[in-house]
Amino acid sequence: MILITGASGNVGKEVLKQAARTGQKVRAAYQSPQSAVPPVGVEAVGVDYNQSETLRAALEGVEKVFLVGPPTEQLVPLERKAIDVIAQTRVRHVVKLSAMGGRDAIFPRQHAESEDYIRSVGIPYTFIRPNGFMQNLVNYSAPTIKATSEFFGSEGGGKISQIDIRDIAAAAAKVLTEDGHIHKVYTLTGLEALSNNDVARLLSEVLERGIRFVNLSPDQLRTGLIAAGVPEWNADALIDLQRLYREGKAAEITHDVENILGRTPVSLRQFLTEHRHAFEDAPQAGD
Repeated sequence: MILITGASGNVGKEVLKQAARTGQKVRAAYQSPQSAVPPVGVEAVGVDYNQSETLRAALEGVEKVFLVGPPTEQLVPLERKAIDVIAQTRVRHVVKLSAMGGRDAIFPRQHAESEDYIRSVGIPYTFIRPNGFMQNLVNYSAPTIKATSEFFGSEGGGKISQIDIRDIAAAAAKVLTEDGHIHKVYTLTGLEALSNNDVARLLSEVLERGIRFVNLSPDQLRTGLIAAGVPEWNADALIDLQRLYREGKAAEITHDVENILGRTPVSLRQFLTEHRHAFEDAPQAGD
């Protein structure tokens, strides 16, 4: 059996959907299983990494785990707690959702530290390190694109090899259901590295109206994030990630998606074409 943690998140939800299609027995872990709507035939369980007994119960009969930690300051200690429980079970493969970027920014540094701990414990692992998500354009930028034909950031001219969450999930489902991936590290990127000015050009072509990227200073962006209700730690981590992008450290293009799936990743033009309605109607990509 496969346990999918973070099953209500953008990535976990899609991994759950795709893993369930393989015919494997799958269990989905949610913080609030009462409100969860898993695919038909998938059992929903509640898991709180701070309550080891909930994870221990969810791991009963499980051989593989898709491990997802929350994007908070507590990611590393929470994933360590999860790994400590997993190490006491019969789980024989942990597939961790990590991040591209090494130790060059707060978010990827957290994941690198968590990877270190998994290695030290000795559990067979696979690390999946995606770059930035295409879906973020819909989930975070669509409201201003709809309202003013603008979107904002502080990446400057930095290029990012963004990836569609569906490609991340397809790769994860393969790794979880096929042999040959133990102790492998996969860096998942899109087909091309594009700046936000490139993205604005593509959006303009797809939507058939002018879309503009507005580059803010880090302080301006942080002020806007805080005003929008983003907690300070998360705002600082997002600003640090924007710096990574601005410095060109997210422009790498790999062939790991193609090697795992036997096809090329979804292009940004294809993604925007498929989701053009989100920039004109209610923005909810990945749901």
